[in-house]
Amino acid sequence: MPLDDRPLVSELYCAMRIKGLRPKTIVDYTRIAYTFPAGNVRVTLDYHIRTGLGGTDFLNPDCPTVPVGDGLVILEVKWDEFLPGIIRDAVQLEGRHTSAFSKYAACRIYG
Repeated sequence: MPLDDRPLVSELYCAMRIKGLRPKTIVDYTRIAYTFPAGNVRVTLDYHIRTGLGGTDFLNPDCPTVPVGDGLVILEVKWDEFLPGIIRDAVQLEGRHTSAFSKYAACRIYG
């Protein structure tokens, strides 16, 4: 058992040791998050998206990673009840389009 008092880390360690779970890739990024209480809106900006390029030692802070994409910044908006007009208007950026994007899938192309 690892010397860690965080239950989630201990649970992950056990699953990796006992059940043989192994990561497929590393997905690392920087996130800026905002919340708006009306409608329970969460707005995030994800950037500096990086992958392990075949390395999967995500608990090692020295594991080398490489950039994914070309300066990609992902703006994501989630809401539960409704999307307030002020948020909808703020995220409608001229010259930008709405699309689906998976950071995981983008990182898996390398391994």
